[in-house]
Amino acid sequence: MKAIVFCFLILFFAGVDAGAQTKNVSGVYAGIELTLPVTMGAGMGRNDVVYMLRPDGTFNDLLEKPDWKTHVAGHYQVQGNTLKMQYLKGSKQEYKLEADGDIDAGSFNILKLNTSDRVPAGYYEFTHASSMGGMNTGQVFVGTSGEKGLYFDGKGNFSQNNLSATMVSGDGIGGGGSHKDSGAGTYTIKDGILTLAYNTGKTETHSFFCRPGEKPIMAAIDGNIYFMKDKAPKSASSTAKTTSGAPRNNTKPTADSETSSTNDAASLLSKAAEAHGGAKLDAIKTMQVSAIMMGIDITLKVDLAAHRVRSELRKGGKLLQVEQMEGDNGWQWRNGNKQPLSASRIAQLKQGFRSGPLLFRKENLDHIQNVKVQEGKNNIVIVSYNYDGVTSFAALNSNNQLVGEGTKTGSVIQASAFTGFKTVDGIVLPAAELQSEGAQKSSITYNDYKINPSFTDADWADAR
Repeated sequence: MKAIVFCFLILFFAGVDAGAQTKNVSGVYAGIELTLPVTMGAGMGRNDVVYMLRPDGTFNDLLEKPDWKTHVAGHYQVQGNTLKMQYLKGSKQEYKLEADGDIDAGSFNILKLNTSDRVPAGYYEFTHASSMGGMNTGQVFVGTSGEKGLYFDGKGNFSQNNLSATMVSGDGIGGGGSHKDSGAGTYTIKDGILTLAYNTGKTETHSFFCRPGEKPIMAAIDGNIYFMKDKAPKSASSTAKTTSGAPRNNTKPTADSETSSTNDAASLLSKAAEAHGGAKLDAIKTMQVSAIMMGIDITLKVDLAAHRVRSELRKGGKLLQVEQMEGDNGWQWRNGNKQPLSASRIAQLKQGFRSGPLLFRKENLDHIQNVKVQEGKNNIVIVSYNYDGVTSFAALNSNNQLVGEGTKTGSVIQASAFTGFKTVDGIVLPAAELQSEGAQKSSITYNDYKINPSFTDADWADAR
């Protein structure tokens, strides 16, 4: 199930009268917009948002483009402590200016990066994840993740450390590999333009703004938010060896082997069902989950019998967003506004009824088709299957516990990795989850599960 985006960063410029107060807010601001799930395995991530507000009342949100210094995305004005901005394409929104100069975006803050002519010494890191493969590719799943790192010594020297890792699983292949690129040279910075001159003779320019002296120490480089680590890797500029998973079986499968694979997969799924609770999984009618992600409290309510699900997002006790689906209809409430859910969103939410250990309920196992099994690395077995036309996979450890899952719908791939388990009423459930969707990667901690709680009409009432 895809993530719930709980706030938009499309800023608002309403009609402002000539008497509006003038306040100097020019500068570069950066914040992370989180995307949150509805159920386990629902996919979540982060969206790095960086804005440049210019003294002339224009702004730009594309600092990764070559023309970032001159490109105009829209106009802004300040009215009291309210920032009002409007895109040239028509989108608009309002935000509150905080006393310390940052922007309150409701569910998160957009922080002012006040340094453009200095690079504080340290190691800056940006983490990303993405996936590909699956349907019509001959592979069950291909996932990549990586880290981009830049180390600046404060004396004009830099080193680069880009690490990528790949997992491949499919017919005849199981395993993965990693690759590390590096480089070093000298750097200069002036008016937000960071110039990297590599020892090889190559030269690059990037937009660079940072927030030194305040934790977390962060920098916006080409519109991506990097965080300073406590220390750099042992060798931020060395080249690591490339390793790759060796093919496990390049023999073309026969009809008998395919039948055996299907039987093995079905057997593995049955064992996984028992490992996660067996009949107790099938006895779940309702469930409530409390979780947290980067300061956002999440309450999930699931009614399997009624095919109903609801998510509530709060920060500091304040309700930020509610999303609810029942059957083929649903709605989302945010900032006092209620909108119906699209048909595609409804379809995404329905996938949550088979996410995480819920996949192993008998009604779900009886519904899946085209089941295959493939051995992976580190004693992981990958079971691929089709559910209502959606290509999916489940990764099982040597204890038959679900440690990863993913789906591919069209060109969108979502993957999850579960870490740690807790047993609630005889049902084995994940304690934490690392999720990726596209170039986004985030984690969530599950604090509490309630199995078969009694819900009332108030639990499903409209948000106010």
